[in-house]
Amino acid sequence: MVASKNSEVSVNAQSRTELTQVLTVSSPNWWSIQTPYLYSVVTELVNRDKVVDRITTPLGFRTIEFKPDSGFYLNGEHTLIKGVNIHHDGGLVGAAVPEDVWRRRLLRLKEAGVNAIRMSHNPASAELMALCDELGLLVQAEIFDEWDNPKDKRLNQQERHDDEISRGYAAWFQTNAEKDLRAAVLRDRNHPSLIMWSIGNEIEWTYPRYAAATGYFDMNADGNYFFTPPRISPEEIKRRFETSDEGKYVLAKTAKKLSSWVKALDTSRPVIANLILPSVSHISGYTDALDIVGYSYRRVIYDYGRRLFPEKMIMGTENVPQWHEWKAIIERPAIAGTFLWTGIDYLGEAHGGWPRKGVGSGLLDLAGFRKPSFHMFKTLWNETPHVYLTTQVMEKSVYTTDDNNRVVEKTPGSWETRVWTWHDVERHCNYQRDDMTVVEAYSNCETLTLYVNGESFGEQALADHADHIYKWAVPFTTGSIVAKGECGASDSLSTAGEPSSINMIADKLMLTLDEKSASHIEVQLEDETGTPVTHTEATVHFDVPEGLKLLGVDNGWVNSVQPYQRNTVQTHEGRALAIVQGEQPGRYEITAVTDNGIKALVTVEVK
Repeated sequence: MVASKNSEVSVNAQSRTELTQVLTVSSPNWWSIQTPYLYSVVTELVNRDKVVDRITTPLGFRTIEFKPDSGFYLNGEHTLIKGVNIHHDGGLVGAAVPEDVWRRRLLRLKEAGVNAIRMSHNPASAELMALCDELGLLVQAEIFDEWDNPKDKRLNQQERHDDEISRGYAAWFQTNAEKDLRAAVLRDRNHPSLIMWSIGNEIEWTYPRYAAATGYFDMNADGNYFFTPPRISPEEIKRRFETSDEGKYVLAKTAKKLSSWVKALDTSRPVIANLILPSVSHISGYTDALDIVGYSYRRVIYDYGRRLFPEKMIMGTENVPQWHEWKAIIERPAIAGTFLWTGIDYLGEAHGGWPRKGVGSGLLDLAGFRKPSFHMFKTLWNETPHVYLTTQVMEKSVYTTDDNNRVVEKTPGSWETRVWTWHDVERHCNYQRDDMTVVEAYSNCETLTLYVNGESFGEQALADHADHIYKWAVPFTTGSIVAKGECGASDSLSTAGEPSSINMIADKLMLTLDEKSASHIEVQLEDETGTPVTHTEATVHFDVPEGLKLLGVDNGWVNSVQPYQRNTVQTHEGRALAIVQGEQPGRYEITAVTDNGIKALVTVEVK
């Protein structure tokens, strides 16, 4: 206990009174990303020496400051926001996500260097907010995805389908918005992790005037919109906007109303929104309601925004998980940081892309397995030396060789306009003899040397790779490839044989009897030497005894349409996942066996 206060009050029946207590902590421990020190405020209502009510509120001491010309400061220290967006689902568990599932996912994101989470696009669960407090993750809490007008929830733009599956919050906005906003702010405003309130996500599409005033015809990920600055002047944008019909609802007025509702309850945090059409929103009055302006996939106009609207702080609130996005930020000290789309693959928005059932732009896949983009950002967002190797046959890769046998892009400069999906690479060393392959290395080492069966294929310098990717052309031969950096980090791949064993690991060997507790059982196929087998698949059956509850199985692949609620799953890249919870105390053996009899087990205890 670091501070306490007792107050006596008399309250008449069927009435209410308010009481203010001020407590002083003389030398608090600061809450930070590195040391997320938490206090608890315990409030008890005592009647004749009997505690009749008790509430525990999280508390962390920290300061935040946002400066338009230099970015974000936490406890007085300049801090780049290295953020990701996450959806509410937890993969195979759907929307009913046990706390331990979130814990594993958040810890893996922190491993990549992530220090902030944007809760897209609705208030997060209380458990998720509490975990961000505990783990030292900054939070942008987002309240609405729709305002006055509906989106087509399939396409995130204007309504195009007259069916229930496309309905969103707009149907309730006029009657429930203030009540729901107040509930969100009052519930979460004591979380030290929470540093900004977002009142809306890509709202502009749903209002008239905005899209037409931009000078762009549509959202064109090939470059027309994402990577081309405004083609008409701010004056012309303003003229187009003001000479068109404003419609029944005015976006700027709604934004000011929402912002005022937030500030009536919390003035300690700035208000932000995620703008999909910022060139119009800056001149329409929308950004007048915002303390910070979030750009959605518009890093190409950071300089434009700073030049024309220097009084406004700007940052990325949705950006693709590519090096060019982070490069644009570290070259501009005034930009506070970014939130990548996304931290984790999520279910939905498949847009008829069967068998794809979700969006595969995450640093982690649906099962929480690390993807190549995870390792790229681990090299960008950490100082600890790191190397990660991938391969691909030249024919399928995005590369070719020039006259000097140097690896170059088939389309020069294409790395600068890559969007959500990482280019096609493999994590293995299994090809046909003499296939020409491209070996890539993602690293923060200043130099790397590649060895193939002990023979050097040359040292390279990171400074010579504008795309931040080391690349070698290597005629395939069985054996091993090793990349060694002057920084002391290294990585290797070896040719794998047929699967002969299963590496089976549980992240929690001790479970408690509650719905928050869960254990992730990961399996990876291996050959007789212990080399991971990622180039061929097997069907794995999990035998889960009574006393444990199997929540489901998955392999993480966004194109897998296997049922979650069963005991059998086909691997992807030789790996799969099962999640279990405890139902009865005891010690239990969980067995995994492939269709050709390869077997492994792990023991989990429930207390």
